[in-house]
Amino acid sequence: MSLDTEVRGWRPARRGCHDGEPAGKLADPVPNTASPVSSTGGLRLAAVIQPMPLPPLAVGVYGITAVCGILDAATFLGLGHAFVETMTGNILLLAFAVGARAAAEPTSPLPGNVLPYVVALACFAVGAVAGGRLVRAGEKGRQAGFAADASLIGIAALIVALTHPGLAGRARYLVIGILALAMGIQNALMRRWGIRDLATNIMTLTLTGLLAESTLGGGTNPHAVRRGASIVIFMVGATAGAAMTGYGVLWPILASFTVFVLALPILMQPPGT
Repeated sequence: MSLDTEVRGWRPARRGCHDGEPAGKLADPVPNTASPVSSTGGLRLAAVIQPMPLPPLAVGVYGITAVCGILDAATFLGLGHAFVETMTGNILLLAFAVGARAAAEPTSPLPGNVLPYVVALACFAVGAVAGGRLVRAGEKGRQAGFAADASLIGIAALIVALTHPGLAGRARYLVIGILALAMGIQNALMRRWGIRDLATNIMTLTLTGLLAESTLGGGTNPHAVRRGASIVIFMVGATAGAAMTGYGVLWPILASFTVFVLALPILMQPPGT
């Protein structure tokens, strides 16, 4: 090979600042060497790391059903025979207590103090009114209402942890009132954004619908699984709440708070998802 050929075929490997020219002008543009395989792999990776969709609303409503059973067991057994969710029970117990006192029955199994029932009913009513306002506020009201529910249950758990109210402590009225307020809000929200035939506390109507529309009742069993599941979950929640109350009323309330917080993202997702 001649020297002339070698000179013509020779090219500098790289230009830079030593040539006296700016490196930005002399550097050859770097070609796009990304392969289709790496690009496809990136797309697949992006698809994998996308957030998983939330469970359907029914899962969150089942969570509320469990919370209702747990809280009613905790307050009835641990805070003086008052319910914070099932207002039918409070109305009956209040009527029984008044009637027994009027008849001067010394052997009545009901406590003579009717204040827990009055507090529960009054605070539930306030919560229901507030919940009605939140319902009429639309989507923002729905999200604010469920968030307020979770916050109130958490506050009640904190008060129990600090005061240890028990069956006779005055702090129990505060705990009953806060929880009843939360349940009043929750019931108002579920009337608007709940699921038909999936009850959170009115098990009489649910059980009636399940049996009256069964095959034995001449029906076609519509929503039988949904109705049956809500009854079972309510019973399981109440059973668990009663068992935990044996170790202190804090534990079922804390468990209710945990379940509600886990259900909160499901309850707050846009309707219809």
